[in-house]
Amino acid sequence: MRFRSGTTQPESVLTRQDCKHPQLHMRLSRQLLIPVLWLCVLLLFVIDVPPLPAQHCPSEQGALASPDPVVDAVNPNPAQTDFSLPMPCGGKMILRHVCVPAGGYFADLPFDMGCKDCGRLKNSFMEGKRWSAVSGPFTPEDLPAAWRVKLKSAIANGHGRCPESGDTNIKAFYYFIGKYEVTNFQWKAVMNDACSGTGSPFSVDDPRPKTDISWFEAVEFSRKYTEWLIQNAPEYLPKFSNDRFGYLRLPTEAEWEYAARGGHMVTESQLNDEEFFPLNDRPHKDFAVFTDQDAAKPQQKLAWIGSKCANPLGLFDTAGNVAEMVLDPFHFSIGFRLHGAAGGFIVKGGSFRKSLVEIMPGRREEQPFFLGDGAFRSSDVGFRVVLSGILTPRDRKERLDQEWANLGVRQNSGQASAKFSGSKIEIDQSKDPIAEIERFVAVSADETEKKNLLFLREVLKQNSILLKEQEAETVKGIIRSALFTAESLQNYAIRRKVVVNELSKLEKMKDETVSQSILDSLESGIARAKETVGLLDSAMDHFVKFYLNRIRETQRYPEELFASQINLISQELSLEQGFSRSLKNRLNLFKSHVALYKKKAGNVSQEEIQSDLILP
Repeated sequence: MRFRSGTTQPESVLTRQDCKHPQLHMRLSRQLLIPVLWLCVLLLFVIDVPPLPAQHCPSEQGALASPDPVVDAVNPNPAQTDFSLPMPCGGKMILRHVCVPAGGYFADLPFDMGCKDCGRLKNSFMEGKRWSAVSGPFTPEDLPAAWRVKLKSAIANGHGRCPESGDTNIKAFYYFIGKYEVTNFQWKAVMNDACSGTGSPFSVDDPRPKTDISWFEAVEFSRKYTEWLIQNAPEYLPKFSNDRFGYLRLPTEAEWEYAARGGHMVTESQLNDEEFFPLNDRPHKDFAVFTDQDAAKPQQKLAWIGSKCANPLGLFDTAGNVAEMVLDPFHFSIGFRLHGAAGGFIVKGGSFRKSLVEIMPGRREEQPFFLGDGAFRSSDVGFRVVLSGILTPRDRKERLDQEWANLGVRQNSGQASAKFSGSKIEIDQSKDPIAEIERFVAVSADETEKKNLLFLREVLKQNSILLKEQEAETVKGIIRSALFTAESLQNYAIRRKVVVNELSKLEKMKDETVSQSILDSLESGIARAKETVGLLDSAMDHFVKFYLNRIRETQRYPEELFASQINLISQELSLEQGFSRSLKNRLNLFKSHVALYKKKAGNVSQEEIQSDLILP
């Protein structure tokens, strides 16, 4: 640590090596001693942040770079976890898997779409924050065998917020989205039956995104390509019973935005609160082709696919290059929901002609389906595809019926008692009302009565589903507040230790001092230090009591709900670096404390909890 000449102000940031120097305190004024010692404790014992993982970024390209030009037009940045579908002309459609952690077929992942500020605060009806949700139609069992093997490998190498293999509390549902925007090469192969390199030479435009097409033509591409796959390579597609294949289509806005923000490879706060995905200290221009406001001249033309860095999910060009069409029509965003009127189609991600705020993943633009001369087309609008499937195949019916019957129903031990006397029904109020109604429907002979009971059952079920979702969010909040309380307690304990050590030094100096003026100063310092210790003790006591209350609160909820939320938070923490490792340790400790509290019927002492939480 260096100092400017003639002053006690540090010139540079304190380093870990400085803290290891045994004579550091001799080089500091008394006023700087405590804060510097506190910083040293953080540097040496608390904060140990590993380097950020390398971002998947392509090398610079100036011409068709590969010995096989098709590669440049379909997958210039191959990765082991790519999923590919064959195409005409020897091409491929490269997909990335998007995982959604959920509890079953009727569960999904809620997240906040839109922007806090994408440059139009006065027009927040365009993309104001709103509630949405996303899920996928496929489980691993629905996928081709080769894809299951690849997916298992991806999970083994880190699966972000999605469950690990063998996790029984949370299921994973998948959809697959194009790694790149559809290129001119791919378009010609499917739509024109024209193969570059045979009837016509390869062009420098083959690796660029396809533009100047209507929304209807993009939909037609997905239809024609899916039919080609079913006829020529059906083994590559997920397949259900009764010839129900997976198929390609435009992504929904929620699917597109979830994937563009980083999907399961970012944390919940990054997904909901950040305007862009994590940049790993890189500038936006490393990830997107757009027009910088400070540029001498605007971007002149489209870039090749994959010329910038990938997002955390391994997708390229979700920001800039070409704006991308989605399946949904445009609705106003009002009051955290979508307005009822449907308009034109939506484009997302901005283009090479747009500014930085216009390429944020939450930003959306409405485009007309038609103009005066026909369907709307633009030279900076393209698309990417999603591989999806139907949600109600015949071979899933039994499972869907079972999950729907169980949804919102609380399990109770013992047999419910219901008495019937003519049309009079006596309800056992200690039992689950939905289960009771099911019993009444089974024994009722009156069709009108049955119809009314079934209607009542569905109303109760929908309300019960909402309550269960709220319960899950509440439990998640309890767990998170416990983790940060435990971390705060540890930090206060470290601060207390530093102050106590300083107090001991001051008292030792007092015993060795004879000057009255110095004694008075030391007495004042000792008094302040003791007061600080008292305040820290009071704060730590408050933190332990708050933590214990969080443990008590978990006892009000089903064990399986607590376990599922523990697993979700554990997966999310695996995405973060440094600080999250400490929180993951806290998570395991909280889980053990909850089990201990239940085992001892609440007879857990505050001292026992505090000794566990404060590391030596």
